[in-house]
Amino acid sequence: MSRLSRRLAHSAFTLVELLVVIAIIGVLVALLLPAVQSAREAARRMQCGNNLKQYGLGVANYEDTNKVYPINATGVGGVKPIVTFQVRILPYMEQQTVYNGIDFTVDPRRLPINGGPILWAISPTYTHCPSDPFPKVIGSGTAARAQTNYGGSLGSQNVDGLTAGKCQPFKAFEQPLDGGNIRMGTTGDKRRVSGIFAFGPVVIRIADVTDGTSNTLLMGEVLPGCQWDGSAGGAGPGTSGYDPQSGTWINPWGNLFSIGGGASTITPLNEMTTCPRSSKIRDPACNPATGDTQQYAYGFKSLHPSGAQFVLADGSVRFMTQSINHQMFQYLGGRDEGQLFTDF
Repeated sequence: MSRLSRRLAHSAFTLVELLVVIAIIGVLVALLLPAVQSAREAARRMQCGNNLKQYGLGVANYEDTNKVYPINATGVGGVKPIVTFQVRILPYMEQQTVYNGIDFTVDPRRLPINGGPILWAISPTYTHCPSDPFPKVIGSGTAARAQTNYGGSLGSQNVDGLTAGKCQPFKAFEQPLDGGNIRMGTTGDKRRVSGIFAFGPVVIRIADVTDGTSNTLLMGEVLPGCQWDGSAGGAGPGTSGYDPQSGTWINPWGNLFSIGGGASTITPLNEMTTCPRSSKIRDPACNPATGDTQQYAYGFKSLHPSGAQFVLADGSVRFMTQSINHQMFQYLGGRDEGQLFTDF
């Protein structure tokens, strides 16, 4: 063997050396991957918080202009239009063109906007949290339903299911209200409404937020895929009890309450029982296919680790951990609970 050949043979990797290098690379990738994933989630969470900040500014500008908070629904008794507060604030969310294309004298949800898609199919970027992979729009054409990751705060409002007296694990956390805490707030009487929003034509002014805007939730994160769990396989498209209207930012009340219209703080934060792939044991008194699980479904929740983000009525955005005291969380939802907190 020549001197050059011996030198080349000595400089080559042996099989053992190659395996050691591969193992080292594998360890480095395993160490770096969680850091990369954490950085990506941090960026997604920041974008999500920015969306809530935009909502807070939009609602504040609406209130400053009209001297009332946007009405979340006028569907009571068949009165039109049947749209959420999110539709009413469109001009303050840089969506004036969409707003101008809506006919508010009728039910506009199935009507084309400016010759384009129907209102139910409109899907503004700010309505979605990038941490949630759930479809932004379900269906197509006149069957399209745009989903959302943000809902108004109903406070500690009654969100009972459809069967009276069944599946009410969080009933004790409802705010006692004059005249009774009416289901979903379908009333024009503000005495019977806990939060800033309700599924009825109730008029709430900033003077009605007696707990103070810095102590009252305005909006928070929700998961449209956790609505109306219809089978043992979980919620979402393809399950027997899922209706895509329930996950929209447009539909308040008429055929179905939508999570974009509001969620209740009687439900613990990040209560995932009705979400896809949930391994929780269901209450045998609950019947998901008929909407009896609404106390589980109509709560605030996100896919961020350990909590969810909210915008308060003063416009500030806060991340709340899912370990927050449930009674405190309930009080923060109500606008006139009489309980004030400096640290939450």
